[in-house]
This record gives sequence, structure tokens and C-alpha cells, in this order.
Amino acid sequence: MAGLRVIAAAAAVANAILCAVAEPAQAGETNGASFLWFSGADLWRAGAFLYGGALWSPAGLDASGFTLKLLLSGGNYTYYSGGLQTEVNGGLLSAAAMPGWRLIRDSLVVSLYGGPLVQDYRLTPDDPGSHLRGAYIGGQFAADVWYQPSPAIMVALNGMIATIGPTGSLRGAVGERIFEPVFIGPEAQAIWCGFYDELRIGAHLTGWRVGALEWSAAAGLSVDTDHRFGPYVRLDVNVRY
Repeated sequence: MAGLRVIAAAAAVANAILCAVAEPAQAGETNGASFLWFSGADLWRAGAFLYGGALWSPAGLDASGFTLKLLLSGGNYTYYSGGLQTEVNGGLLSAAAMPGWRLIRDSLVVSLYGGPLVQDYRLTPDDPGSHLRGAYIGGQFAADVWYQPSPAIMVALNGMIATIGPTGSLRGAVGERIFEPVFIGPEAQAIWCGFYDELRIGAHLTGWRVGALEWSAAAGLSVDTDHRFGPYVRLDVNVRY
């Protein structure tokens, strides 16, 4: 059960972050771009993940309409197996293709996605007590909301449900433009799978532009039902074409 919990958390963290990045730093921006490429890294006490992907909106990223989201992530994590009485090193590769729809109304952006998900879990040493070992095919559903009640204030909500596990997560963040063009504020994220729960509380910096690149970062503390407590750090970057 401990193995299932840690693996589910790793999958949920990776997928939730992939659903959270790639939303605009300012709703309603117009630059004619149809593609957005994004990548990043997530580090916490039990693991480290790299992730990336793309959004394609044929009508343009600044307009409502069909959007395809492609996601790819991979990383490593560790957990203590009660059955093996030793530490297990796990590796996870995950890929998803989710067609969806983005609705843009002035300062509000709502995105809904759903599609197939493929994941592969490798454990060293092999842990027969883990419920997630080998390759799986399932589905993933995600929702992202970005709202700016004023040019200086932002609110973001990101949710995800995956049938593999199953796993789920919900992240919320608010921010204020203390200095242009960056939003700074608190964030919180909940991750769950069966009897496993993890809570993250931290601070984020969103929308730092350097040339064509837009950077975001977050850091804070996480705690889970296996009584593990420690820091997490996240770094994201995206570019539009």
C-alpha cells in the first residue's frame, strides 16, 4: 500500500503541474500565436520530475475554440516497501493527448480537456506489493481556470482526474502584481489516491518575461498521510509561436 501511495502521488504531481502550466500570464493578450510550448521541473522530498508539452489552438491562443494539449513527463521517486522491508526506487514515464475547448471572455479563461493517457512504472527492486507496476492505458481529464478581476490581480484553479490509480489533484493560487509584469502570491495543492493524501502550501511567482520566454516558479512545504514532511520547488517556462 505504501508503494501505491507514493507512486500515485508522483503521477498526480506530474500530471497536475502539467495541467497548471501553459495558461496565460495575462488573460486577453493578443499576439496571433497558435502554439504554446512549455516545460519545467518539480522537486520534492520523495522525487524529481521533468515535464513538457504543447498547446495548439487553430483559432489562436487568444480566442475561444478547440485546443489540443499534449503532455509528457518522466521522473524518479523513492518509497519504503513494507513487504520488501527496504527502500524502492521507482521510475515513471507518462504521456497524454487531450483534445479540449478553451472559452475566453475578457479577463476569464476556462479550459476543459480529456483524452487517452499512457504510463509506465519501473521499480528497483521489483515490489510485488505495489499495485502500479509496468505499463497502463487509461484516460485523463483536466480543467484550468484563469481569472483577472483587475489587471493587478489573478486567480487560478487547476484540477485533474486520471483513471490510472485512480489519482486526482486540485491546485489554487492567487497573486498580485507587486511589480510589473510578475504576479506573486500564495498557492495550495491537494493530491489524493485511495487512502493517500498530500497537501502542498507555498508561494508562486508567475509571468516573468525574458524575451520570448515566460518563466514561473513556486516553492513551499508538503506533508502526506505517510507522515513525510519537506520542501518542494517547481520551475516552469513557456514560449508562444
